[in-house]
Amino acid sequence: VMALAHSHQPTLDIIGAGAERECANAITNPQTMANAPITNAVVPLKWQRGVFIATVLLLLSFPHYSYGQETATLSADEATASDTTGGEDVTDLGDVVVGDDTMADLTELVEDLEKENVAEECATDTDAAEEDASATPAIPVTDDAEIAEATEDATTTDEAESNAENAAKESDATTQTEAEAAAAAAPVVQSGPFIDLLGETLLSLEMVDDAHAQVHQHYTNEALSGKKVVGLYFSADWCGPCRQFTPDLVNFYNKMNARRGKQNEFEIVWISRCRTVDDFGQYFTQMNWLALPPDEAMGQRGQLLGDKYKVKGIPSLVLLDEIGNVITTDARNKIPADKAGIGFPWRSPLSVLISALVPRSFRLLVKTQLAGVLGLVKGA
Repeated sequence: VMALAHSHQPTLDIIGAGAERECANAITNPQTMANAPITNAVVPLKWQRGVFIATVLLLLSFPHYSYGQETATLSADEATASDTTGGEDVTDLGDVVVGDDTMADLTELVEDLEKENVAEECATDTDAAEEDASATPAIPVTDDAEIAEATEDATTTDEAESNAENAAKESDATTQTEAEAAAAAAPVVQSGPFIDLLGETLLSLEMVDDAHAQVHQHYTNEALSGKKVVGLYFSADWCGPCRQFTPDLVNFYNKMNARRGKQNEFEIVWISRCRTVDDFGQYFTQMNWLALPPDEAMGQRGQLLGDKYKVKGIPSLVLLDEIGNVITTDARNKIPADKAGIGFPWRSPLSVLISALVPRSFRLLVKTQLAGVLGLVKGA
């Protein structure tokens, strides 16, 4: 650039010298100046143009000069650093040159940064934990004595509640038992033709095993409910014909109750003529029907029944209908003659007609009224 500037210097000097001569001629010979060609006036303009061009070139060349100086300075610094390190090995990373010491410093710097990051994360976690702890209600810390006391109080409360519940259950059970006992103790009011004949209760026997039996007690109306034919069987263990007839009667009883459409419509009540209760029990084991209690059968009630149905000897079987009217008093002789039970219960034609045409309730009402009238007549 400097050489370019110097190369323009002679031209500028020539232009200046010519200008001075023209000015001197103009002063001494104005006429000559007036007649001079126009081209001579252009000289000053060319001079000015040259100065302008030189200035522009100088300004344009200044940045390149500065960049050159900086490059030269950097090259000198790198050379000095290389001489100082004694020619240590370096790794070219492009525009950055890093040595062993620098790598150690960088490694240490990275470790410090990692430690700082870990410390910041720990601090962040600690702050979050403190915030959670502040948000969560504090749990009071109690010692072993307080815990034991609280546990004992809870156990005592549970025991008290359990005792109260047990007491309530026991009270309910006791009340229910008392109610059942009172209901069982209270006499059941029964009425009907069979109550007048047989009393309030009847017995049945259940064999537990070959050597033991259990006796059950039933209300008379419940035991005879739904029965179409009721037989009164007068018999005793000491009677030989009774011991022969009883097995035949058991078979006939089972056969009649197994008939299609007439199951369990036939019932027998044994009126015992045994001399003792033990004899009653032994003989009862051979039967599968009901029986009048032995104290009543061997007492006044049994005697009244025998008189009512004109029982002259045993065995004797009297058949009654569902309201207690007599069907036949000679069933003892009819069963051997009709073992298949084709004519059972051997009603008379008039009795069959009345049973078919007159409802049971009306027949029972008529019988009750007649019994009342007969009672008044006997009383008079």
